[in-house]
Order: sequence, then C-alpha cells, then structure tokens
Amino acid sequence: MWAKKIVNMKVVIVTTRHGAQDDRIYYKQALSLAKCMDVTMIAPDDGEKLSWHAAVTYRPIPRRRSPFGRLRSLVEAVSVIRHENPDFCHLHDLDLALVIPVIRFFTKAKIVYDSHEAFPEQILTTQGIPKVFRPFSAKMVDILEKWLVHFAHQVITADEPTCTSFQKCHIPSTTIFNYPRLDIFDTDAAKLKAKKKRYSSRLPIIYQGTVSADRGLFHMIDALAIIKKSEPEILLRIVGLSDMVLQAEVLARAKEIGVTDLMEIVGWIPHQDIAYSMKSSLIGLAPLQPTEKYKRNIPIKIFEYMACGLPLIAAELPSIRYYLGKVDVGLLYDSTSPEELARCVLELLADQERRNRMSQNCLKAVQERWNWSEMEKVLFRVYETLGVRWKENNREGSISA
Repeated sequence: MWAKKIVNMKVVIVTTRHGAQDDRIYYKQALSLAKCMDVTMIAPDDGEKLSWHAAVTYRPIPRRRSPFGRLRSLVEAVSVIRHENPDFCHLHDLDLALVIPVIRFFTKAKIVYDSHEAFPEQILTTQGIPKVFRPFSAKMVDILEKWLVHFAHQVITADEPTCTSFQKCHIPSTTIFNYPRLDIFDTDAAKLKAKKKRYSSRLPIIYQGTVSADRGLFHMIDALAIIKKSEPEILLRIVGLSDMVLQAEVLARAKEIGVTDLMEIVGWIPHQDIAYSMKSSLIGLAPLQPTEKYKRNIPIKIFEYMACGLPLIAAELPSIRYYLGKVDVGLLYDSTSPEELARCVLELLADQERRNRMSQNCLKAVQERWNWSEMEKVLFRVYETLGVRWKENNREGSISA
C-alpha cells in the first residue's frame, strides 16, 4: 500500500552527531523507508566495518567533535544534500536545525526535522555549561530551534511532550515512539545457550545503553554493596560504557566500596548482538535520575528489555510510569536511592515465579503494542502526506510549508 504511493522517490537521511547505524536512524527509519524509496545516509565515519542494506547508499563524512569541526560537518552535509538532489531530507540533530533554511533555499526537498530528545531540557544538565548560565542557554536553544524549524515541512519527535511543544508553535508535528524492531531480538538458540552458560554461577543483572551519572551509573554501583550482603553471586553487567575516563571513575568507586568483582563492564557492541547480552541476564535496569529531560524522554532500553522478556527495575518517572503502570513487567522505584534499587533487585531475585510472569507480560506487550511495526505505519503516513503535497506543489510551481 505505502510503497505504491511513494515509489521512485529519494530521501537523504542526515546525522552529523549520531553513529552511522544508530538504532532509530538506521535500523528503524532508514530500513523502513528503504522498502519504498531510495535512501542515502549521510553520517560520520567512525572507522567501523559496517554492513549496509542494498537499498541504502552511505555517504560518509569525517567525525568532528570541536565546535569549528561541527560547523564544517554541516557545510559538508549541505554540499552532499545539494548533490543528491533528494525529494525528502530527514535531519536528525539539533546542529542540523541551523541549516534547515539553507536546505530550503537551495533544494526543492521536503524537510523533516527529527527531534530525538527534549533539547532545551538537555541543556539544563550539560556539564560543559556553567550551572548559572544553563537556564538562559536552554531558553535560547528553545527559541532558536523553534524558529529554525519553521522552515521545515514536518517535525517528528520521540515523545508526546516534545511533540506538543512544537505544535504550540504551529509547526506540523507527529510523535513516532522509539519502539523496538522485534526481528533484532531474534537469537540463535545455541549461541544464547553458550552465553547463558558463561553466567550460570552468577546472578546477572544488566544496564544496556548510553552510560552516565545522570542515568544512574554510580547509584547502581552503590547498590551493589548492599545487594552483595544477601546475594554474593550478584553480577552487574554494564554494557555500553566506552568512555575511558568515566570507566576509570567507575572502577575507582567500585574498588572503594569493595564491589569490583561484582561488575562486568563492556563497551559498544553491534546492535544485532545486544539481545544476547539482555537474554543472558535476569533483570534489566533503567535507573535514570529525575532530571527534566528524563521526566519527558522515554528510554528505549525499557522496550528492548521487554522485547527480550526481561523484567525491569526502572525509575519512577512520568515517561516510564505511563508504560509500567499499564502492564505488570517490573518495579518502579525512587531512582535517587541506591537503597531502594537494592531492595527491588533482591525482591525480584527472590521470586522466580514472579519474574517468569513478568517476562511473559513483557513479550506480550511489545508483540501486541509497543513495537516498530506499529510506528513504521505512522512514518509511512507522514511521508505519504509529504509526497502528495510535493507533487501538487510541484505542479503549481511553488513549495509551501
């Protein structure tokens, strides 16, 4: 149905900050759109050996981290966009909002701005900005982002509060939740059995994803010191910690409180392998701290845990409570308290029957409701609408927002 309506069109998907095969950008949106149009990815080259879908063309740009380097990346991205001459241009970073008017001026592409997070709220916790200046900086980012995005044709967000903030500015906006692609979590039985055997003498619990202090990193370590008194075989697996400076801080804290042997730290792993890490654990953790950003943004890890049938222990924040309050898939707790986290871990570890029931509820919830197949339909509807407008406006010889 969808492919028939927008076939033979081209979309350029752009990121200068995320990885080339970011979960939301590549594995979900790019691969979905590749079913019905030509897809070109403009993304940083991090030196990884990546396999690309046959319908996706990769246009690498250098990874640049300095402010001047990031501006260079924007200029380079615009140059590639103009060369590609796409029908649609799908932008995935706050930085890229700066060039929306430029893309609008130099191309006839319909521009989609994809806001992954509540960026103004994110500024409030940015360590690189002095605390006294953060409220002003957040306000300026909000004003500038909303003004620039008026030059786009469509905004996509990952949560409802962020979507509402754009709608209040009279910008066409649609929420596409970051629900998991279920096929990513299919696993080979023999490989999974071998993975589980490795931890057969331990009680593994897992945190999977981007790691930082405001995501509860040090609270998890402090909780270990409490848990080990009752369950000395506990093992906290932190998957995704690649920052060597932060890793050194973690190891120092673990050594200080005597839990070094109760931790396993793993850096970045390929997206298609994360299911093995989760399915070989007993409980998934989402101890996000109660910042304004996390009160609004929905953590993808809770759905990934559910797709693996993993009971959750998650922060009692509005963004998480909405989901865990609907189905019995885990426990909510006060994420400012390592003691509460330890209590919840011990409670679930002591009740295998309850964990099994939660596991079945997890699988049912993502299979029936919270999966990417449902969001793919929304994505196609957005593009179908933009495609119809593009054809009509092209016949009229004008481009309208």
